[in-house]
Amino acid sequence: MEPIRVAFLWHQHQPYYKENGEYLLPWVRFHGVKDYWDMVRILDDYPKIKQTFNLAPSLILQIMDYVNNKAEDKILKLTRKKAEDLTEDDKFEILKNFFMANFDRMIKPYPRYLELFNKRGGFSYSNEKFEEVSLNFTQQDWLDLQVWYNLVWVGEYSKYDEPFKKLFEKGKNFTEEEKQILIKGHYEILSRIIPKHIEAQERGQIEVSISPFYHPILPLLCDSSVAKISSPNIKLPTRKFTHPEDADAQIKKAIELYTEIFGENPNGMWPSEGAISEEVISLMVENKIKWTASDEEVLLKSLAIGESDIKDNSRIKIYKPYRFKTPFGEIKIVFRDRILSDLIGFVYSSWGPDDSAHDLVNRILRIRDEIIKNEGEEALRYSLVSIILDGENCWEYYQSDGKDFLRTLYWLISNDERIETIRLNDFLSNTKTNDLKNIYPGSWINANFNIWIGHEEDNRAWDLLKQTRDFLVRESLSGKHSEDKIKKAWEEIYIAEGSDWCWWFGDEHVTAQADEFDLLFRKHLIRVYELLDAEPPVELLHPIKRKFVKFFVVEPKKFIYPIIDGSRTRNFEWEGAGYYDTAQIGTAMHQVSAMVKRIYFGFNEEKFFIRVATSRNLTEKHRIEIHFIEPCETRIEFNHEGFSVKKIGKREKQGIFEIKYAFEEIFEFAISRKTLCASDEISKIKFHIHVYEDHKAIERWPRDESIVVSLKNKTR
Repeated sequence: MEPIRVAFLWHQHQPYYKENGEYLLPWVRFHGVKDYWDMVRILDDYPKIKQTFNLAPSLILQIMDYVNNKAEDKILKLTRKKAEDLTEDDKFEILKNFFMANFDRMIKPYPRYLELFNKRGGFSYSNEKFEEVSLNFTQQDWLDLQVWYNLVWVGEYSKYDEPFKKLFEKGKNFTEEEKQILIKGHYEILSRIIPKHIEAQERGQIEVSISPFYHPILPLLCDSSVAKISSPNIKLPTRKFTHPEDADAQIKKAIELYTEIFGENPNGMWPSEGAISEEVISLMVENKIKWTASDEEVLLKSLAIGESDIKDNSRIKIYKPYRFKTPFGEIKIVFRDRILSDLIGFVYSSWGPDDSAHDLVNRILRIRDEIIKNEGEEALRYSLVSIILDGENCWEYYQSDGKDFLRTLYWLISNDERIETIRLNDFLSNTKTNDLKNIYPGSWINANFNIWIGHEEDNRAWDLLKQTRDFLVRESLSGKHSEDKIKKAWEEIYIAEGSDWCWWFGDEHVTAQADEFDLLFRKHLIRVYELLDAEPPVELLHPIKRKFVKFFVVEPKKFIYPIIDGSRTRNFEWEGAGYYDTAQIGTAMHQVSAMVKRIYFGFNEEKFFIRVATSRNLTEKHRIEIHFIEPCETRIEFNHEGFSVKKIGKREKQGIFEIKYAFEEIFEFAISRKTLCASDEISKIKFHIHVYEDHKAIERWPRDESIVVSLKNKTR
């Protein structure tokens, strides 16, 4: 029986957080002890599972710094400090930062940590409440909080070993000595990560690939105007950025570090954000990279297949390896299955681990059947399902940090002769490929570059980068500075070229640490001027990022009176409604294949309305649940056949339940304000929605909180 080959590529990446000798953010350390170690360690238990791990050099560099130089981050310094010595400023930072973890998986399960979270005021805490809240914390509270924030980031493969097991069991009343033991344990786990990858690669179970050094968007470094191919109306920065030599330098630096650590050249390169162009591909080949990868939509556009033209069997094209020829030779390219990748990244975390693992295996087997049906079993020899996603960011949303899911998944695959996992270079070195004549320039997000360029904030960042780079070039040619200073200044430019800064600029993604990312980007540019004894331009001293908002909600502007028919074409009736835009809501991950695009909401004197605009038509497989939290808890489930009331809170008048809905192309809904207890005296309605497909939850919007709609001051 010919198996279908599956390539898992876990992209492990963090931007360069160091500033003035310490790391401003703790994510290298935290994801190191929770994810980077666990993700490779788990494979010891499943020798048949082969995978590819893509390690960004900026991540490797920082892990090595922690291990070799005992580097520290801001959170670690606040943790090390004795509770009795904490200043008011220290306590302010602790209350602000030490609950920055997934509530359901990392705070709620631990009674003492949950107690401290509630003592802070839970989700309602704001910096303005610091003085009031701080007075309620005892010295032991501060010490326990220092321990718990670092303890919950310990991964599944370490938490049951000492010293962590004893700390989890103790739960509270920690000592300063135990805190230092915990910190030492973090460094111990970090010290294992790179050696474990070397060992697993040498025994043939994993392949380690690489990204450009500081994770830049290579096509935009080569020519920023390439963004206009996918987005003709995009507004570009004032200063055109055209520096393929920087892209080449980022690739060469990555290869140099890889060779130093692994003793050989890398075979493959996952380009930052899956972003490729023909110019970038040529640079890779020139640097002897043998394979690369991108997203399925980049392939389909390269093949001139529009999404509206995709038939069921045309998806088979994404399961073929391709070859692209350049003046320097050829390179093999694979394209990720976005659906399977996004299921792991965004959907399965809300399912049971067994259900999600079986679902993924069944989907892979259906792909196998489809290939056999259309092309014959022989075609399986030359077919590959590529599942590519970030290897750290999704797991904190999973039960047991994703290990129960992965254990079941790996066991199922290991015991099914119809599926074989494979390292990418092994497969691509021994299979025939299809010629790809053109490369459509794009990234793994919508086959364009709009996340990183085009928004006012992004463009300002690019202009500042270009201005600083031009200054460095002029100073380099002046002969006034030492070679060492010039080299250090270039390093700052390369760091500032990373994709992560512009990831957080613009409206697409939000983080409570937006200010830190903004500051780090500008600091690296300022450092160029400082190294060369020059005054930095005043614009570098001003923030680029606008004030952080938790999620993107537009309030209703006036009363609305829509017809509830479920039609996509009658959206004019919702003019003046408020909306929640899921496309604008992203964190460290970005869900391209989300079902829900935008949630509209509004009201008039008598009714409250919701419209759920979707990326594809609703079918009999789908159902939608609306959870009203305030003013009267109400939960209603809808599908094509009807609706059912899951919960109705206490209302002034029993028996009143007035709703109308349409579950057609999209979902529209009207409910009487009386049913929701939303009388004239009530000031707000609070709700969120869940979307199900085949009886499984696939989306929740908003992901962590609820939409709050003010009922005040609206007119006809």
